[in-house]
Amino acid sequence: MKLNIKTGSILALTLMALTSSSCQSDIDPVYVQTPEEITLDGASGEIILNAATPQALAMTLYWTGDGKLMLDNPDLQAPLNAAEETIQLSNDELFGNTIDISVEKGVRSRQFLCEELNGLLGRLGFEPEKKAPLYIRIRSVLAANTEISYSSVLKAMVQSYKIHLNLGTVLDKDWNETNMLLASPEENGIYHGFMGVNGWTNWWFREANNVVWGNIGQSGMTFHASSSEDHWNFWFPDPAGCYYTTLNTVEGWWSALHIDNLYVSGDINGEMTFNIKANQWTLPIEMDAAKTVTINISGQGSLYNKETTDMGPSLPQTVGFGGACQNLSFGKEPSSIAIELPSGQTTLVLDLSNPMALAIMAGEAAPEPEAEQYLYFSGVINWNGFDDYLTLYDESSLSYGGAHWVDSEWGYRAYPQPDWSVAYKASDDATPLAGSLVIAESDGNIPAPEKGLYVMDFKLKDMTYELTPVHTVTFTGLNDDWSEHVMIQSEENPEVFTAEFIKEKETPWGVKVLINNNWGLFFGGGDGILRLGHSDATTGFDGDNALIVGETYILTIDLGKQTYSYSLK
Repeated sequence: MKLNIKTGSILALTLMALTSSSCQSDIDPVYVQTPEEITLDGASGEIILNAATPQALAMTLYWTGDGKLMLDNPDLQAPLNAAEETIQLSNDELFGNTIDISVEKGVRSRQFLCEELNGLLGRLGFEPEKKAPLYIRIRSVLAANTEISYSSVLKAMVQSYKIHLNLGTVLDKDWNETNMLLASPEENGIYHGFMGVNGWTNWWFREANNVVWGNIGQSGMTFHASSSEDHWNFWFPDPAGCYYTTLNTVEGWWSALHIDNLYVSGDINGEMTFNIKANQWTLPIEMDAAKTVTINISGQGSLYNKETTDMGPSLPQTVGFGGACQNLSFGKEPSSIAIELPSGQTTLVLDLSNPMALAIMAGEAAPEPEAEQYLYFSGVINWNGFDDYLTLYDESSLSYGGAHWVDSEWGYRAYPQPDWSVAYKASDDATPLAGSLVIAESDGNIPAPEKGLYVMDFKLKDMTYELTPVHTVTFTGLNDDWSEHVMIQSEENPEVFTAEFIKEKETPWGVKVLINNNWGLFFGGGDGILRLGHSDATTGFDGDNALIVGETYILTIDLGKQTYSYSLK
């Protein structure tokens, strides 16, 4: 069979770029011939999956075909690997129920590890520990207006193993694992747990069978859940803090109950404080003697769900804990909790990190989180994300430094994390080159200076900033030579500078990059990272002592990314 496709169609537009001389007019037909049959091989016999070897190779598939258009006109050169190919797995020989796995163009084989294949079989409804046939074929289509082709069908007898779906992992927006879990103790597809998050935090959820859940992928349906390939990530509402999160994979929805506050009453009284990174609530206490006390833990919450949407208004709700101190329950009302406390000063710690074992105990509060290594910016050039950042150079003062090319019409904002929820803007009396920072709870930015390259110095403990225009960049100290050597600014990226040098001898004190010939304003650092320095005593950066004496090298510094490197010329 041939498909008659006019050159005005989508397919012919692709071919017209390759040749037009063979066509008498723009309405001459070009025929796409039915491709040769696709033959699929690989999986055969019995495949018995074992939970003890999740990373073992379980199944290999390979198939014939080159994905090339078959044309009736030999003068036309058809593009290679034009076909969109998909592996289809089914528990039905008629392929009424399938899982489709996309394959990159040009790829003609696919391997499945034990854990992955077991998860796919679970999604297809295979009963664990029982052998059943798995049907496999390749689906191939050249274009939206062409007929679909299918390969020969493979049949393999497979046996999956049971996956316990009592715990699932919270993933960040890039599908990286976090330390947060949600639990379904009854393995009924309904997961619960507490999550410490910033406002508007994006996340995914992965079950133990590797099924990943997200938003249903439709505007205005924030709290609808889906595991389909076209889903979006979940996101929390604006308030940062502690959320009791429910994900119902059976009915396809989720909800977020923000815990606004928690109070301890009974033999001890006080308001608890939430540590967002440790997922703990704490209350410092002092006991005159060791004894068992009885307490209640209760508070208020704000529920966001399908009815409220992420914009609210939220539904007010009371919250409370009860039960045994090492296995707490959570609900709308508190009940008495007995807990043994030592004498003297201690901390009451409500630990919500393990959704299978909520606990309250006497101990030490989780340590303060380490300082963030970067301070992020948006608006320095555009507002498309957080590509610009400064590197931490003094943890005690939370000082961040670097240099950026600024070309901003409306100003910019600083962010302690690559997240829109918390931002800093300038105070009303600030100037483009210096000023105080405040939390940006309303309109306003940090005013932008004239277009150019600036050293940017932000001190978050003092909540101040200072910008210095960059006029010259030189390096010193290399080869124990403390004269200044000019660095050349890149024409493609004004934040990058290079210099050529011959390695002559040891550099005992490191290399420094001076800004505006100012020995009090320079970059030192180490291990490939530049750090802003403000005194002669700050260490210069290293790396050149590993170079071969007598050879010529290029020193490259990137003030925007705060990195340095050496390369042989």
